[in-house]
Amino acid sequence: MIRALACLLVAFLAATPALAGAWPRAKGEVFLAAATRVAATRFEGPYSVYSTAYLEYGLNDRLTLGLDIGHGISGATKTIAFLQHPLPIGSDRHRFATQIGLGQVSGKATLRPGVSYGLGFVHPRGTGWFAIDSVAEIRLASGRTDYKSDITLGLSHGDRMKSIFQVQTGLSHGDPSFIRLAPSVAIRTGARSHLELGMTRGLVGDVQTGFKIGFWRAF
Repeated sequence: MIRALACLLVAFLAATPALAGAWPRAKGEVFLAAATRVAATRFEGPYSVYSTAYLEYGLNDRLTLGLDIGHGISGATKTIAFLQHPLPIGSDRHRFATQIGLGQVSGKATLRPGVSYGLGFVHPRGTGWFAIDSVAEIRLASGRTDYKSDITLGLSHGDRMKSIFQVQTGLSHGDPSFIRLAPSVAIRTGARSHLELGMTRGLVGDVQTGFKIGFWRAF
């Protein structure tokens, strides 16, 4: 019985995504991700280049400190520091967490509250996870608020590769809402590192197609 429970625990931990989402980082663990996406309305250009960097650090077994640098929901540059904490609801399989972030979007002071849901599971060929991550970016001076929610399904195929299927949605103040597909694969390149290759395709409110290259690294 104990051995079976241990196997389930290992499977569950292996199912958790690279970005913490509803799962906190272990105390002292550091996670770094960076990516560049090149997108265009048509393949011949003009092109837009988006670069991001994401850092998480486990303050303890429940608090995760993070830094999110890149582009906000509106497409403007952002730098947000955040603190995330699991909520005392759900179960071992169903996880919930909340976060509060503070920083700037397009040079304007911004408050970013958010909430996450996560589900780890086992499938016939490995492990997987399902996640919903939602945030609001609130400009403190004007009260302008943008919203974003990402829905992610991740599947591990052995210990070498993960496939990730993501739907990105958002609503920026004064702009139409958007829905974007963002599938990718993550290939293990070391004991605790992955190379991520993917693409994006706008479905609603976004007419661009993009290609993405990035990496994950845990310390």
